[in-house]
Amino acid sequence: MKIIETHDGLKAVLELDAEEIKWWRKTIGKVRKSTIPAPVKSVEDYFNSNIKTLDQLIETGDISSLIKNIRSGVWETFIDYEIRFFTEVVGILLKERNAPIEILESLITEDTKSNLINSQNSSDLLTVISNIFQDYTGRIFPYFYELSKSQTNSRRSRAGSEFEAIVDQIMLRLNIPYASQSHLGQRLFSEKGLGKKVDGVIPSMEAFNENRSHCIIATMKTTIRERWQEVVEELNRTNIPSIYLLTLDDAITENTLNVMKNHNMTLVTYKETKAKFTTFTNIMDFETFFRSEIPHTLEWWEKNNSSQLL
Repeated sequence: MKIIETHDGLKAVLELDAEEIKWWRKTIGKVRKSTIPAPVKSVEDYFNSNIKTLDQLIETGDISSLIKNIRSGVWETFIDYEIRFFTEVVGILLKERNAPIEILESLITEDTKSNLINSQNSSDLLTVISNIFQDYTGRIFPYFYELSKSQTNSRRSRAGSEFEAIVDQIMLRLNIPYASQSHLGQRLFSEKGLGKKVDGVIPSMEAFNENRSHCIIATMKTTIRERWQEVVEELNRTNIPSIYLLTLDDAITENTLNVMKNHNMTLVTYKETKAKFTTFTNIMDFETFFRSEIPHTLEWWEKNNSSQLL
């Protein structure tokens, strides 16, 4: 760890060495795991706590509002857990690492103590505390920088996992037979010629083996900026006839839809987003996907005496 002395004679952490970064990242991951529930559990808990409201949206077929409701509710809960996470992980930093402790102690001078004691009102007290906090965070910034990077990456990953968990729950509530990679594992999907970019198959892996052209192959991305072109590569590599890309992105362009159409990709999104592209046939809203497209596929399997594969 590189520590320097600043112009005022006090110390500051300039950078963390490899060993300190390793400890800090391990600590962050451990505390996050113990304080923030996994995305699947968060979605399940929200469903169970708001089942009446969510079931009403399912019954009316308003899947777009259903997804928005769940994402908003889960996000609010996540923020509460995230505050606990930050509180605990910074507490560990102050308890277990000498440099951050010593730097904080150096900032609590006799003058600082006097200013705290002699503060005439809450405004004066806030000013003293703010000055300490401002100075301290700047002096141990490398720790907060690593923490910020970790949480940013975690949020991005979590957003995708939550979306998958929401779709899983909708499938469950609508009694739709659905083989998801999150439940069955990537190995099984690979054995069946499906890569990691495919998130699920309707109605089942057995049906996919029987007749893949009459199955719905689905993948999920919160935004289509998330390297969706990789899905195209997956289509070409695995010989999947077509794929449905479910997204929450509203920044969709006509050019993107044209490219997707050339690769037999159908975009599934909010009804408000779909309404902007009335002339395109390769984009549908969540309502059409869950209430029309999927039932149509399941009906084909039932008519062809393949109900055992559902």
